[in-house]
Amino acid sequence: MNFDFEDTGTGPLLLFVPGSYSTRSAWKGVQQALKGTYRTVSISLPGYGGSDEVRSDDVADMSLMSDFLAHVVDHVGERVHLVGHSFGGLTAFASLLGGKVSPLSVITFEGNPVFSQPDEGEFAWQADIADMKQRFETAFADGDPDAAGLIIDFWSKPGVFQSMPEPVQNFCRSTAYTNVLDWRSASGFTPFISDYAAIDVPCTIVRGEFAIQPMIDISIGIAGQASDATLHVVPGAGHFLISTHAEACAAIIDRHMSAYAAINL
Repeated sequence: MNFDFEDTGTGPLLLFVPGSYSTRSAWKGVQQALKGTYRTVSISLPGYGGSDEVRSDDVADMSLMSDFLAHVVDHVGERVHLVGHSFGGLTAFASLLGGKVSPLSVITFEGNPVFSQPDEGEFAWQADIADMKQRFETAFADGDPDAAGLIIDFWSKPGVFQSMPEPVQNFCRSTAYTNVLDWRSASGFTPFISDYAAIDVPCTIVRGEFAIQPMIDISIGIAGQASDATLHVVPGAGHFLISTHAEACAAIIDRHMSAYAAINL
C-alpha cells in the first residue's frame, strides 16, 4: 500500500491526519506555528495526494479507513498522539472505537462523525445530513463540475467554494469522487454518543466558534462521554480552522502535549 507520508523532527510523535479535499500539506501552517519539539508525521488519506485509494465503489463503512490508519501507525513504529481534522478526525474516532489503533492521546479539529446517534430520539439535523449526502452524490453522478462546492459550503457557508483560489477549486473538483467514498464510508459509522465513553485516552476536542449545528452537537456529545476530554472553541473560526487559525490550533496542540506528552512512554 502506497501512502503520502512525511516524517520530520524528534520528540513525542504527533501523527497528523487531514480531512477530505486535503493532503498532508494542509497541516503546514499549524506545524510551523508549534512551539514544542516533536516528531511530526503527516499523511494524506486514501485517494488524496500520493495515497492510493483503498476503497471500492460499494464501500459502506469505515473499516478500510481504520485499517489504513492502523497500517500507518504500524509503519511509524511507535505509539502516537493522533491529530485529525474533519474526516481525519472521524477516521481517528472510528479507528479508536473499532480497536484498530491505540494512540497515547487524541486531538481533533472539527472531527465530524455526524452519523453518530443520540441515545434517545434523534438529532434535529439528521435528515439534513442524509439529504446533503444524497444531493452531493446526485450532483456528482450528473456531472456537475462544482459538486464539491456543495460540501465545502455545507461545512462553512454559501459562497466559500467560489471564493477559493482556482487551483484549490480544481483540486476539489478532481477529488470529488474520493469525497463521495468518504461520505459512503462515514454513513456506516453510526455509534451511539454513549459509545464514546469507551475512549480511555486523553482527548482534546476542538471546534470553531462558527461551527454548524451538527458539529456543535457532536463535539459536545463526545467531549461529555470520553473519560478524559476537554472541549475547546476557537474564536472567529469555522470548519477550516487549521488553515484560517493555524496559530490558535498550534497553541492548543502545544497545551495538550505539555499535559500529556510523557504519558505511557
